[in-house]
Amino acid sequence: MFPKTGEAVWTPTTREILYYAATTIHADGAGLHKRPEGVSYTNKYIPTLVAATHPTQTHTVTLLGHDITVTLTATSYTWSWGDGTPDLTTTSPGMPWQEGMDPNTDPALIRHYYKAPNGWKSFLDGPYPSATRTITLTTTWAGTATNPFTGDTQTINGLVTTTETTGPFPLGQLIVNNTDTAEEKQGH
Repeated sequence: MFPKTGEAVWTPTTREILYYAATTIHADGAGLHKRPEGVSYTNKYIPTLVAATHPTQTHTVTLLGHDITVTLTATSYTWSWGDGTPDLTTTSPGMPWQEGMDPNTDPALIRHYYKAPNGWKSFLDGPYPSATRTITLTTTWAGTATNPFTGDTQTINGLVTTTETTGPFPLGQLIVNNTDTAEEKQGH
């Protein structure tokens, strides 16, 4: 691959540099962010919200004595919900929920509604079944670099793919108890 003394010097193409970078760098995930933390609920109108919080990253590789900066930009996100429903692929990273955003309708949010396991509908079916889920985010990245030998800049879509998970979290059902204000005032 490298020339011997007296041989012509090999100049890598920008494409070769990017493929070399893809085999040597350890790309980070896109920053899988889930709300609520630690649990997801199966109640109607209580979605699980996800977002990718780090859609770009930069790495440096050294090739033939040159430090080359490679910028990875996420181009697509595939969300696997861990419950057998179809995966969701987006080009948007979504965004973490903020005060004032409607979790059910805000277009900036990526949401998923979990259903109770084993067909459970109410406490008439017995205790809530124990079940966990894991969300997996697979991110596809485009890589961009400038060749220090030629000055050529190139981007290769799909150069790197990363996968990250939330780890298992339980499903739960929120219980809402309505109380009479007069009863509360009496300490009941």
